[in-house]
Amino acid sequence: MKKFKKAEAERLMPSRATFYRLLQRLDMSCDPATGTIHRGPDTHRPVPPFTPALATTPGEQVQIDTTALDLLALDETGKVISVELTAAIDVATRTILAAVIRPRSSGTKTGSNSRRHGGRATKAVDALLLLADMCTPQPMRSGWAKQARAEGSGLPYQELVDTDERMRGAAARPVIVPDMIVMDNGKVFAGRAFMDACAYLGISVRPACYHSPTHKAIIERTFRSVKTLFSQYVTGYTGSSLAERGTKVSGERLWRLDQLNDMLQQWIAVGWQQRPHGELRNPFLPSMPPRTPNQMFAAHVASSGYVPVRLSEEDRLRLLPTVWVQVTERGIRVRNRTYDSRALRDYRGAESGWAGKGRRWPVRYHPHQPEKVWLQDHRDDSFVEAEFIHQRLIGDPWTEHVWDQAVAAHLEQGGSAKQESAIARVVSRLLQRAGRGPSSTASGASVALERGPQVGPAPAKNPYAGIPRPDFTRILALPSMDVDPRRLGLPHRPVLPGAES
Repeated sequence: MKKFKKAEAERLMPSRATFYRLLQRLDMSCDPATGTIHRGPDTHRPVPPFTPALATTPGEQVQIDTTALDLLALDETGKVISVELTAAIDVATRTILAAVIRPRSSGTKTGSNSRRHGGRATKAVDALLLLADMCTPQPMRSGWAKQARAEGSGLPYQELVDTDERMRGAAARPVIVPDMIVMDNGKVFAGRAFMDACAYLGISVRPACYHSPTHKAIIERTFRSVKTLFSQYVTGYTGSSLAERGTKVSGERLWRLDQLNDMLQQWIAVGWQQRPHGELRNPFLPSMPPRTPNQMFAAHVASSGYVPVRLSEEDRLRLLPTVWVQVTERGIRVRNRTYDSRALRDYRGAESGWAGKGRRWPVRYHPHQPEKVWLQDHRDDSFVEAEFIHQRLIGDPWTEHVWDQAVAAHLEQGGSAKQESAIARVVSRLLQRAGRGPSSTASGASVALERGPQVGPAPAKNPYAGIPRPDFTRILALPSMDVDPRRLGLPHRPVLPGAES
């Protein structure tokens, strides 16, 4: 049967010459050595000359976008996934104000056992959290290098601490509140939640024109730098094409998504904010060496001053997505989960007072921290917290991605999406299984996870002990990407097919 299918496929395939002619019609070509298909000139490319983006003060223009990061990682359930990066950069100082790594392929739909692959998983809440991160100092985390501290990093540390006490002991990344954000027309940024959050913070939004990447060229070039200065030194690097992919990438032991985010934040503080940038030169002294983003921010603070913007806990809650639901005797139903607390006593079955909403109240929720939700009472501008009623069955932190995986697994066993306690137990088993770590290879981990929960105690050995952690203090000293990283003791990433990993 297999031989028949193979013969049928060969019969239906066109000849090599016909295939190349079809590519020429599509304005594409194929490299016979690597099999890589190259597209022709972009028909949407704007007509030169190009006008560079200019900004005279920090926050005057901030560009935000999302791109694939060319990395493989493990999600919360231990499955191998590709990831993407969403980041915002300040044009005046070239500071990466905030960045987050999320799974690139979306998981299973809640209430359905069908899978969707290839779609982006960055959600509107990720863009909203980026806004909050821009207005908040980056705290130092355990295990970070001393070079990641704001003190001695080129920032005006003492002036910032005198103005904003939150900068004491913070990471080497300045706090810049945008005046204007330039974004693409994706639904993550063009949605109502993101627009409402920008309006609440007093930020104007300018969408880039369709098929005009030069309107946000700085963030596009920054993504390229992140891939060459960060991604290629992390295990699981796939390259931008098959021609740049190593032969043993699929067998490498991968980092978890939260670990990748932790490494990225450290790299931003050490390998980006304290690295000289070619575009940050003094226009009156062009012969002087380029400055780092932190030094450029310090120069702007010396000339125009610094006024911090403090976001309270209530302000952060207002940036979260909102659903309108009723408060019943059983509590609040949000995304097929029930939340309840004693503080909801006065809201059960009561009129909300919102025009046209009846008994429905605005409830804020966090997809990456769904253990709790917050009901907003507009009468005294307060928030009432409610907890997931089956949280005790899970115990550990979890995300909606894990919940969706648990729902799909429960449905495959003949269960119902309304059986919250049973789904919560599946979430707990998924988290325990992921906590045991991957097997010796990434592919082996995927196979083991597909077989179902494994019975037995967690191994005592750290499953990530053998993974080389990038030394970002040494990457910082990298003068150019023409230097062989093996001379600096860094993990070497092959760029040619057939090379050793």
